[in-house]
Amino acid sequence: MSRIPRIILLIHFLCRVKKDPLGNMIDFVIIFFYFFLMLWVGWKHRNQSADAYWITNRQYSAGFISMSLVMTIFGASSVMGVIGLGYTRGLTGVWWSLTGGLALIPFSVFLAGRVRNFGVITLPDILKKAYGQRVSIPAAVVIVIAWCGVIAAQLVAAGLLVKDVFQIHFIIALFFVTVIFTLYTLWGGQQSVVRTDFLQLLFFSGGLLLSLVFMLRFIHINNVSNPLPADMWLFPVSASTRWYDVLVFYPLIVGMPYLVGPDIYSRVLCAKDSRSAFKASLAAAFIVIFLAFFLASWGMLARFIMPGVAAESALPRILNKLMPAGIRGIVMTGFLGALMSSADTCLMSASTIFSLNVLGAFPRFPQKYHLITTKITVILVGLVACVIAGTLKGIISSLLLGYTVFVAGVAMPTLGVFLKSRCRIEPVAAFWAVVLGGSVAVLGKFQDGRLLINILSPSGAKVLQTCFGKEYLSILPVFLSLLALAGISFVINMYRRSTS
Repeated sequence: MSRIPRIILLIHFLCRVKKDPLGNMIDFVIIFFYFFLMLWVGWKHRNQSADAYWITNRQYSAGFISMSLVMTIFGASSVMGVIGLGYTRGLTGVWWSLTGGLALIPFSVFLAGRVRNFGVITLPDILKKAYGQRVSIPAAVVIVIAWCGVIAAQLVAAGLLVKDVFQIHFIIALFFVTVIFTLYTLWGGQQSVVRTDFLQLLFFSGGLLLSLVFMLRFIHINNVSNPLPADMWLFPVSASTRWYDVLVFYPLIVGMPYLVGPDIYSRVLCAKDSRSAFKASLAAAFIVIFLAFFLASWGMLARFIMPGVAAESALPRILNKLMPAGIRGIVMTGFLGALMSSADTCLMSASTIFSLNVLGAFPRFPQKYHLITTKITVILVGLVACVIAGTLKGIISSLLLGYTVFVAGVAMPTLGVFLKSRCRIEPVAAFWAVVLGGSVAVLGKFQDGRLLINILSPSGAKVLQTCFGKEYLSILPVFLSLLALAGISFVINMYRRSTS
């Protein structure tokens, strides 16, 4: 059989659907062409230098970095997650991304320029400068473990989108998007990611606006009348989102990765200077805040049109129901582009950190092999994330798993870097903050926390729930990390004073 008929049969298999096989084939061709274009960009940059692959030679201005930051934040998981929260909770669903946008403001003012001035490649490199390898190695391991979960959440979101629109099996859709984004990252590195993020943002914004037009048109033509529950219009809190969530849980678990996240730092470290890093972060903050409200409102409008569907399936269901073939494919490229931009940044961060800060820490590991090791790790991490994605329960819950492990293990020691001289943070304290916080966070997420609850005992768990609230299994490891960082440093400094 010739190659062309084989391709035709493949397209027919992927697009077979009872209602509109021709329309789905048109959409698939559009999306296939878009992904082919992205892969071509990656292939074009496959022979770049190590610095270009890791940090784009630090050549980009504030405009490019701000667009890349926005697309890093609004991956497929965040988009479908916030739309899903808007669908179920209403306006308070905005807090998932709004918290991040607000956190970017102090990051831009106080940290962005300082991060860029470190002149390093990864977040663990900053920890290495401040505390030494004894801290940077376990921190790097925690980041890679946590980010495998974050990448998996991106793959789940993209896989669900492709599955629901084309009516194919989820595993096929998951495999398809995994291969595309892994190859794109493998070939292009950070150079291709930053260069195409502006194009991705245009597709994403255009897709959002075009889908909104079709939703309003559908409501007008069909005289839709499905009143939303009154609770969905409440803000900043409602029955589903309490002050505890707004003031404690979201700032700690969701907002902290925007202050000390490896992906945010990887974008800032690609800026040409500290001024560009500051301007890019501040501009991204306001764009993220606007898009957070837009996406939550989009979810509310989707519930108005189509009540009673699974929240995280609202986006693909709306695309299937309201949009004609061709236009649906164009809009899908925008949302899948969000996957490409965010997932490949996460994949690059995790792979670079593992190759440079874990494997590269061994004295006998030659520096000349760091680049090829990073590329091999891209493939391995992509495969691991794909396997994890096949077992995950939901998008938001999967992201929370990764964020909790990261914040508990790495956030406090990283913030301590910027206060190290003033607060006299000790390296041994940072080490135990990483180990204790990261370990307890993993125990808190293993088997839905049942193992940690058994260790604490029912009465101990009840006391902690009274102290830290309903999300005590997520807050406890962060508290222990902070306690280790401050407590051990305090004891060591007091001992030095008494013996001096």
